[in-house]
Amino acid sequence: MSGNLSQLSITRKCQLQLEEFFSNFTLNQYSWALQSKYRRGKFCFYQFVRSGYATSKIPSGLWSLNFGEIEDFQQCINIAASSSTGEIFGKYCLGYLVAKNTSSAVHREVPSLHHCDCYLTRILPAEPLWALCLPDGCTTNDASRVGDFLLTNLVGNEVGVRISDLFCQTVKEVNPPLTNGAIVTIVILALLLSTVVLSTVYDMFCIFHGHKSCPMLVKCFSAYTNSMKLFKMTTPTPDQLPCLNGLKCLSMVWVVYGHTFAAQMVWPITNTKYYIEWLNNWYSTFLVSATLSVDTFFTIGSALMSYGFMKAKCKHVPFKIFLYYLHRYLRLTAPFAIVVLVSATLLKYMGSGPLWPIVDQDVQQPCAKYWWSALLYVQNYVNLTDMCLGHSWYLSVDFQLYLISPVLLYALWNYPRICLSFLLLCILGFIGVSFHVACVHNLSPILTNLYGNVDNYENFYYYLTHTRGAPWFIGIILGYCIFKLKENELILKLNKFVIWIIWGVCFATMLACSLGGYNTLVGEEYDRWGSAFHIALVRPVWSLAISWIILACTNNYGGPINWVLSLPIFQVLNRFTYSIYLVHVTILYVITYDKKQPDYFSNFNMAYDFWGILWFSAGVSYLLVLMTESPIVVIEKMLFGISSKRKQSKRNLENGVDNSSLEQ
Repeated sequence: MSGNLSQLSITRKCQLQLEEFFSNFTLNQYSWALQSKYRRGKFCFYQFVRSGYATSKIPSGLWSLNFGEIEDFQQCINIAASSSTGEIFGKYCLGYLVAKNTSSAVHREVPSLHHCDCYLTRILPAEPLWALCLPDGCTTNDASRVGDFLLTNLVGNEVGVRISDLFCQTVKEVNPPLTNGAIVTIVILALLLSTVVLSTVYDMFCIFHGHKSCPMLVKCFSAYTNSMKLFKMTTPTPDQLPCLNGLKCLSMVWVVYGHTFAAQMVWPITNTKYYIEWLNNWYSTFLVSATLSVDTFFTIGSALMSYGFMKAKCKHVPFKIFLYYLHRYLRLTAPFAIVVLVSATLLKYMGSGPLWPIVDQDVQQPCAKYWWSALLYVQNYVNLTDMCLGHSWYLSVDFQLYLISPVLLYALWNYPRICLSFLLLCILGFIGVSFHVACVHNLSPILTNLYGNVDNYENFYYYLTHTRGAPWFIGIILGYCIFKLKENELILKLNKFVIWIIWGVCFATMLACSLGGYNTLVGEEYDRWGSAFHIALVRPVWSLAISWIILACTNNYGGPINWVLSLPIFQVLNRFTYSIYLVHVTILYVITYDKKQPDYFSNFNMAYDFWGILWFSAGVSYLLVLMTESPIVVIEKMLFGISSKRKQSKRNLENGVDNSSLEQ
């Protein structure tokens, strides 16, 4: 069979290494040739080359849409041997099976998704995956020619293989040397961790050996002192809104849940047909509705900002716009910068696998190139299609809206009626813009609609401030109303019957937002008006429902719901929600693309993955909080604290009190 190699038009080096393979093939278990040939009891592609008639492994279960036959990646990469042609290493190449003749019976029968420019092409490969293990002297073109030759012997000339350079890997690509950026990042992380460890040791020495106090700069990095603050549960004061802790924590759980399922879309599974059927069922819309949790955060964030500003004005706390912006930027950016830095320099060293190059292409390279737009919170407009950490679009929208907040808040304080009317007009304006965008770009409102274009939905609507601002503006009005109710300038008295009616409408509204459009907006035929109305209204209406929950809970109309949302444990969990939000997607990338074999999709498996990822993210977020969030609060107050309140600030810092939300 080795004599047929010259007919393949492959490079000379590849041909010599393949001939070396045949001449050294033995049944010795340590033979590098056998390692290439024999995988987990299955004779693979070299059996074709060896005999000329044996079969290479075509994916089983094609009619269940098993598009992921990726073979033994690690065994191929581990191949290393000396030969007369020099060192030979294994080269793993992952490609797609394609029909060469579009009119052939094979093209008509073998499942393919090239005809569908839709959501399916985002969650599934366009054709079945197929892997080859070749000597490292073979190029990508050689791999394609060898693959075509093998398939010709198996099924004739109707099926071939398409392989790209991105998915051909040797041990050099799998274990690349550290770059200067990676080394710098490791040094920075080591310094931060060392600072935490040393500060903790010194702090505990001060505490347990009779010293009255430890320097604040040391205490701010101490894991002991910060943990005492982080895990401390206190009785809420009348000015606080404890129900928000529960809402934020549950919303973050929903976010992680949705992203866990979304990660499954990018990895091969053996029962894709079942997965598509699952997506077509009504209960899958609960998964997709996790995007509404973002609007919960918009509403809560602006409500807290508005309420805090009004309380500060009522207490005659001076407003310093420089500190107002600086505080926000530092609190957001300190932990975010660490995640961006790791993603831009270290991510590609954290795993390996058949599809691992996607991590470098889609995550690390955008962060290395556009880190500045991420840290300036403008990437949802500057490099929309190549964002660093795609889920950070929320931070860009939130910060951009925060920039305009002083004007709105001052107007609301001084001219409440005029400003409230203006805010309502702005909300209607956001709704109108969203409606227009949905009509112009034919956007599908249901993300599980297999015929919808997800990229257009994200790029023209989902990531943009001018289409996502309505819930944020609703939150400003909500915060103002809560302030007026707390100050007894506004009275809300409702009888039990009315309260039950409003709660019923609230739950029905949230259910409609979660499941609405399932029967009418998921088909192949596009409903322009229905889709546009859904996109324009679903998020503002959801925000109104969330607003009622907050309003009711803060005015003793929440009953058991307020009791659950205000549980003390949520005080603790809430302190980690931001860091969990930052790190969980990166963790999902690593876990997903580090896999070496296809998955089997089921609700139980997804639940198992979700809880593991959630708590692993919580553990990593704890380290991130200790290194960035907790220290930055203290350092900021040490640098920019008001001298007249220095003693009070020191007491607040020592007790873990952060009044930044009121110091507007």
